[in-house]
Amino acid sequence: MIGKSVYILIAVIIGGLFSWLNVPAGWLLGSILAGIISSFFIIKIYLPNKLFKFSLAMIGANIGLMLRPEQFLNYQTLLFPFLLTLVVTIVGGVLLGKFLKRYSNLNNNTAFFCCLPGGASEVIALSHQYGANEQIVAAFHTTRITLFVLVIPLVVGVNTPFAQQSANISGFDFTKGLWSILTLIIVMFATLFLSQRFSFPGSSLFFAIGLGFLAHLLLPEIEVPGFVTGVAQAIMGAIIGMRFDRESLLQLKSIGAISGVTLLIYFIVSFGLATLFFVLTPVDWFTSLLGIVPAGAAEMASTATALNMEAAMVATLQMARVLALFLALPFLIRMFAKRDETSQK
Repeated sequence: MIGKSVYILIAVIIGGLFSWLNVPAGWLLGSILAGIISSFFIIKIYLPNKLFKFSLAMIGANIGLMLRPEQFLNYQTLLFPFLLTLVVTIVGGVLLGKFLKRYSNLNNNTAFFCCLPGGASEVIALSHQYGANEQIVAAFHTTRITLFVLVIPLVVGVNTPFAQQSANISGFDFTKGLWSILTLIIVMFATLFLSQRFSFPGSSLFFAIGLGFLAHLLLPEIEVPGFVTGVAQAIMGAIIGMRFDRESLLQLKSIGAISGVTLLIYFIVSFGLATLFFVLTPVDWFTSLLGIVPAGAAEMASTATALNMEAAMVATLQMARVLALFLALPFLIRMFAKRDETSQK
């Protein structure tokens, strides 16, 4: 327990240092790098899943507290472009799975689950039931998400102005700040309670944003200090970084160079999807990238928050993609998973 607490503290400090040095999404990137370095060269620490939900509830609540009602008026115009990119994303994932199967030593179901575009936790858990190699599926999704979360904040951050979440607390209004933090804590605990009672993909983020928005309507003067959200991003980054380790690389190495080629194609296709969404909507390209890329709702929403972008829009698009994939998953499995590889079901 002490070792985990020390690691989280160090990761948060490094994230704060990156933010102080004006690194885009510094809280997130600094802690991710701390986690990767620790898992590769120092010690592998297994963190409880509740900690990820805790950080997600804090980030989602902050997004909700920043929401304004007029922002929802623009979302209806995004429906058709989103559905189009969603279909292309799913078709691309299936085709990429067939490509991976064709040029690797993986069986059909392992390649299929490796390339499903989103809902990593659900996909990994389900893959074992259908005779897939769960370790390789987990390694592939972990590597994909880690690379996206490392690269995309830098791509977006160096090309767009952003408001730094400073680690400095000088000038902090303690009275207003304490009320804001108290509101945030109430929203977080309500989120954790509801997401436990009503569990579905992205439930923690969904409830946190919704409850945070309600809190904003009741208390419009509430504004959470930037360093508080930064700490939440650092905790999330520490968890993401620690998941990527030597074992993940060894699993990918066992597949061969085709695993790297597949991930590269994933990058190229994702950037193409963001461009398609940008062309069809009034949304700028960088927000489109964060909202459309299959890299995890929590991770991309956190990145958008760190860069002071449309975090609510990004979270909405990402959660909609994950939920749509979750609903489509039984049909995709029936159509593309091989029956002779489901003996472990």
